[in-house]
Amino acid sequence: MRSLYLPCALLVAVFKNVICDPVSSGRILDRSTDLLPSYDYVIVGGGTGGLVVANRLSENKNITVLVIEAGTFHKNEDFITIPLITTSNLPFLGTGPRNTVYDYNTTSTPQSHLVNRSLDLSAGKVIGGSSAINGMIFMRGNAAEYDHWEELGNTGWNWKGLLPYFKKSEHFTPAEKQDVQEWGIGYDADVHGEGGLVKNGFSRFIWPSTKNFLTAFLELGVSYIKDSFSGLNTGVFFFLLSITPDSQERSTSQSFLPPTSDISTHPNLHVLTSHTVTKILFSSTSSKHSSMNLTESHAIGVEYAAGKHEESYTVNARKEVILSAGAQRTPQLLQISGIGRRDVLGNLGIEVVVESEGVGENYQDHLLFTTFSPAPNIEVQYGNLSTNATWAAEMRELYDEKRDGPFTTASANVFSFLPLATILNGSAPSTFDTLQSLSHSKNSSQYLLPSTPSSVQAGYKLQHQILTSNLLSTNTSHIEIIVGDSIIAPAIQLPFSRGRVSISSTSIFDPPLLNPNYLSHPIDLLQLTIAFNYTRFMRTAPSLQAISFTESYPGPNITTQAQIEEFIRETVVSENHHVGTASILPRNLGGVVDERLRVYGVKGLRVVDASVIPILVAAHLQATVYGVAEKAASVILEDA
Repeated sequence: MRSLYLPCALLVAVFKNVICDPVSSGRILDRSTDLLPSYDYVIVGGGTGGLVVANRLSENKNITVLVIEAGTFHKNEDFITIPLITTSNLPFLGTGPRNTVYDYNTTSTPQSHLVNRSLDLSAGKVIGGSSAINGMIFMRGNAAEYDHWEELGNTGWNWKGLLPYFKKSEHFTPAEKQDVQEWGIGYDADVHGEGGLVKNGFSRFIWPSTKNFLTAFLELGVSYIKDSFSGLNTGVFFFLLSITPDSQERSTSQSFLPPTSDISTHPNLHVLTSHTVTKILFSSTSSKHSSMNLTESHAIGVEYAAGKHEESYTVNARKEVILSAGAQRTPQLLQISGIGRRDVLGNLGIEVVVESEGVGENYQDHLLFTTFSPAPNIEVQYGNLSTNATWAAEMRELYDEKRDGPFTTASANVFSFLPLATILNGSAPSTFDTLQSLSHSKNSSQYLLPSTPSSVQAGYKLQHQILTSNLLSTNTSHIEIIVGDSIIAPAIQLPFSRGRVSISSTSIFDPPLLNPNYLSHPIDLLQLTIAFNYTRFMRTAPSLQAISFTESYPGPNITTQAQIEEFIRETVVSENHHVGTASILPRNLGGVVDERLRVYGVKGLRVVDASVIPILVAAHLQATVYGVAEKAASVILEDA
């Protein structure tokens, strides 16, 4: 690997008391005393969205920007950088970057619809945020799903309005010629970018079982998608990874920092690591009227500290504070700072700055379960890495020396994103009637959490209408089907269930209460049972029967609807695609930010992260968040 180290003398000449970091090239600080007293923009969180905004704003040399990140830089550990290891569930490879120092390592509250299980909910605590610890899948949703954002009252937040920013963020590398010829992997140049700082591409290794799975989908009538980035991903396709093609290593939002972006040309950008913003500071805290603030407060800076019992410091923001702490911690910080539901804040003695009913509400996530089948007729497969130490060592050597082989990829190469209309043929005819009956429920809010505010209920009613009207649409993907060697793993993409994030104390260092309220809406459980039946229907495809792909887990004893539902409740896990907790929506629909991502009721404060996404799309989310952040940066510069 080429050295990323830049001479310290150059850095010291530009800025005193700066840490000379081998990754960062010098604008990286780890002491509060190194900060300037004020910056034009203070960005809370150096994650997927925050670093995009920081880079774009600091391209203007007259703008000063500070990023404050609770985590630090990763140290290029294998479990961060190497694709197969970072997505591994094989013991000898480790469990990837989740549940490490780079993860907040939070869990949900006990989920009443999941037999009171508490699920692990991941979120990055590292420069790069969740883009540094996720599964590296780089994809977009369907155009129709982004158009739903605009239907909810957000002018310009649609596929057409986001596409230029999707393209701006990425540096796309097409598949190699031999893969194009063998697999028909194509691309539409009009929907890809070449100058973005986040690199993506296809892995250099294709698992032998890929042919069987791909052919099986085609045998079942699923369309083959040559380029899933075109605004239609309903079908089966080879997926992209956020990977640097030359090195075959993870590419993250850290790419927006040095050396890729050459921070020596951005002396106006400072990044403080290992410090947590504890509170947003306002010029006024007057809020005597529950729904009308006669005196509008102004965000003027933040308070921060290195730890719960460490000394606190403040830094001023001359123009704006930009909150990019993610869907779990953005609402937490808003609430602790006095922006949120009056009853929630009052219970902890927090003075209300702005009463905002939607803060922490509308919490959404994707849920996944896994079925297993041995594949005895596949000679080379993922599991061999744990059963054949010699072969595993040879493959690791191949990666280290030539950047080739299975370590360049995840445990699979293709995904399928399917409409319910496609997978219903694996279920009993009565399932369709049940689906229709549930979707026509007149009381859309009956499955929301108790005490859900009226404005949030109104916003959910509109979301419910959109979801039900598209329940059998063929240009919407309801279920993701992950396949690879021994697994078929469906994940619900457009859930009806909504949860809540709320504070547990007045300290940012105490984890928030995360209640996704999984499977609270019966349509979600029904969608997953339909997906379960489809996994069995898939196994009837000749290409899977040819490799003796017989279900071993949960096994043939699970047959009744009740048994299938019980299996799902007991085994589903989060895909960690958390959104919605500071939604871009009209305020009377539970919105927290407006179309320009400004927090309602206060000046000088915006949110730029996954929490603003008002309704999930059928996709792994990092590419979407990059696009949102690029659009946000453009909006902020327009308003400056």
